[in-house]
Amino acid sequence: MKNWEQTYLQYQPRIPEPELMEEPNQVVSYANADFESAHSMIMNLFQNRLPLKFSPQSVLDLGSGLGDMSSRLFQMFPNANFTFLDGSKLMLDFCEKRLSTFDLKKRNNKMVFKNELVQEFVPESSYELVFSNSLLHHVHNPYEFWSAIQRSIDDDSFIFVCDLLRPNSISEAHHLVERYAKNESEILKNDFLNSLLAAFRLDEVTEMISNIRMNHKLNVEIISDRHWICYSKPK
Repeated sequence: MKNWEQTYLQYQPRIPEPELMEEPNQVVSYANADFESAHSMIMNLFQNRLPLKFSPQSVLDLGSGLGDMSSRLFQMFPNANFTFLDGSKLMLDFCEKRLSTFDLKKRNNKMVFKNELVQEFVPESSYELVFSNSLLHHVHNPYEFWSAIQRSIDDDSFIFVCDLLRPNSISEAHHLVERYAKNESEILKNDFLNSLLAAFRLDEVTEMISNIRMNHKLNVEIISDRHWICYSKPK
């Protein structure tokens, strides 16, 4: 049994979900969903943890999805070049379409959209900022996710990862779905439930970071009843 698959009687075991969202109805349900509150909270925490006067020239967005977080990053760092990566072509196409609505004539940004699995991503050079939101729980072997990050950084890179937090029980997962997705489509409710059950607990994330020998570089903390973040420690 792998470390990340270990279960304890008092905790809900992890139930992996499909790594990719490739069904058109899933894309539509996510596009119509309201993530404003959660995403704004995450981006505010992200900004508050950045180094003072941080202005990266190269940004990697791992698991860009439909591009809501990607568009926020794009507006936050107007002078940066961006690489947006997602294994789902439908998701990535939607992200590219969303970013095309910005007035790009006034900007010299280079934008690259890569339809690749995170496990297969080999960057040409390191990035000053590596950002990822809600990708890790989709990856069946989480160490492949962290390996992709390690391939994409140098000593001065800033890392920020956010993901869902697995609840203690299936009943608690259903409660979270009812609380935060009550008015969403049944497709999104089901996906949200599956994602919660596929997510990792904080102790599992901490163990992963220790195993890859990055615990001296990364902080990990819970930020809500369903989210955790991991980010570079101040130097």
